[in-house]
Amino acid sequence: MQAGAFDQFIYAGKFKISKMYKYLHDIGGHVAWKRIICNSKATPKASFIVWLALQKRLPTKDMLRSWGMSISSSCELCQAADESLDHMFFDCSVSKEVWSCVLLQLGVSRSVMQWELEVQWCSVKSRSTKEADIKRSIAFSETVYALWLQRNAKLFKNKLDSVDCIIRRVLFIVACRSQ
Repeated sequence: MQAGAFDQFIYAGKFKISKMYKYLHDIGGHVAWKRIICNSKATPKASFIVWLALQKRLPTKDMLRSWGMSISSSCELCQAADESLDHMFFDCSVSKEVWSCVLLQLGVSRSVMQWELEVQWCSVKSRSTKEADIKRSIAFSETVYALWLQRNAKLFKNKLDSVDCIIRRVLFIVACRSQ
């Protein structure tokens, strides 16, 4: 801001916080996925991990390698491909199985899509007040979080839960948080 720019926030000799808020809000722009994070009924930890993923700041192996770290690039969940955000959450055979079962349990009979399409779908669901859509929105965040926890458990503890265990955990949290 240049000298004298603050004059636009003054009305009748008084600084107006509402004018400053509008100015700052307009600078930030709008993101379609904000409802997935804000006012979500998902656990705060899940919302935070999803927020990092949406910002493309989750430290997946492809990102760590781009920073110069000398680590294996293979996915911890399936060991079949390089780990990236898209692969780990929606292309990996383990994550596809988890997503398919979670979606089916929530009355969604479609195949798992790519990250950006799933985010768009969840963004629409997160704006709804219907109970089924609230559950689907919670399930999105909790499934991403559960898969991230599994990835870390395998990477740091060499422990991997069964797909059924992951699904049951996600569905339990969805049931509890949607009450």
